[in-house]
Amino acid sequence: MKKRMKILLILCLVLGVALLGINLYTQGSAGRIAELQAKIAERKQLIAQAEMARVLGREAVDVGELPEVEISSADRVVMALASFSGAFLVLGIDLLIGALALIAFHLFKRRRGERKVRKVSSANNIVGILIALIVLCLDLSIASKVFLTQSNFLNVLQQISINFVIAIGMTFVIISGGIDLSVGSNIALTGLLMAIMMKNWGVGVTWTIVLSLLFSAAIGLINGSLIAFLNLPPFIATLGMMSIARGAAYTVTGGAPIYTMPAGFTGISGRVANVPLYAILIMIAVFALGWYCLRYTKVGRFTYAIGGNESCAKLSGINLSKVKCFVYVVSGLCCGVAAILLTSRLDSALPTNADGQEMDAIAAVVIGGTSMKGGEGSIIGTLIGILIIGVISNGLNLLGVAQGPQKMVKGLIIVVAVIIDVLRRRAAEQSK
Repeated sequence: MKKRMKILLILCLVLGVALLGINLYTQGSAGRIAELQAKIAERKQLIAQAEMARVLGREAVDVGELPEVEISSADRVVMALASFSGAFLVLGIDLLIGALALIAFHLFKRRRGERKVRKVSSANNIVGILIALIVLCLDLSIASKVFLTQSNFLNVLQQISINFVIAIGMTFVIISGGIDLSVGSNIALTGLLMAIMMKNWGVGVTWTIVLSLLFSAAIGLINGSLIAFLNLPPFIATLGMMSIARGAAYTVTGGAPIYTMPAGFTGISGRVANVPLYAILIMIAVFALGWYCLRYTKVGRFTYAIGGNESCAKLSGINLSKVKCFVYVVSGLCCGVAAILLTSRLDSALPTNADGQEMDAIAAVVIGGTSMKGGEGSIIGTLIGILIIGVISNGLNLLGVAQGPQKMVKGLIIVVAVIIDVLRRRAAEQSK
């Protein structure tokens, strides 16, 4: 084990044990702390009553005659630490789990050998983010008693079903070395088109779904064509489409929402025995198709090849334009499926639907180990990444955190994930 890893391991163990010890000490002093807090609260209440009596002109007790609550220096320290007791417990457990993970990785590295460890770097990434997900769930189960309940678990599944479908398409795009910023606007415009077809034009649910999927795929094809044939940077092409589609969504309805979809349509996001069965089945189907396509088909291998080294892929005879159009069509189709799930769940279509949804999708893909430079990533990693994003959002909601700080947390997660990817790539290049 290298010197830096040993130091990190010792720090994790020492700090973890110390924080758990502090937590146990404050828990042992809980009775004394509660007694002191009760006395302080009682004195504050008497002072408030005396002040009220003075305001009303009644005879009041002199505040100076009230006995002071004697608190020793040691008690003050314990009371201060007790307010952070839960945080100490969570952080202490996290540090010990981190230490165990370091030990497990070292033992694995010794057994398999340095070269073999590099070959399974993708598996290592998935194991790493899976450990992070487990630790996160453990932390939130300590912070909130509601987190591990069945109803909350089902809510998380229904919430992530839409983001996960979007993230599948985003995985294809990012592995190819691109980016799709238009997914949120595509979902909003496709949702409004579905609502107009069913409410205003009287189109049946089945045909509405088919035509909407074709429409969202066409938006993806336009993105792919701009990038593949006109050589526009993916960022610029999809940024322009994001603005065009969102503007069209506002123009089509004049900014007004469309409510009350047919029962056959809203049933897609309905629950069977309190389980969002259809949403889960759709999520599983999209996952299976995406995983199979990337892992076992030619176009999947070509997607990795283009993202890894576009020049070499071209020299190998791969049709870059077709593959690039394909990945953006996949992203568009996933947006169509997400629009169906979202519109049926809300029972309405709004021009503002899915605003900022691209942030969650990109965050999930990057956290899942897909490199922003392309050529690396997996659908399984994206699944774990979207679970992490979903659990974080759910946990912050349970803890009463506002939307503003939640967006800040997600943005920070993306930055940290990209930094980790850059450092990992740099370390891999230096070890060659």
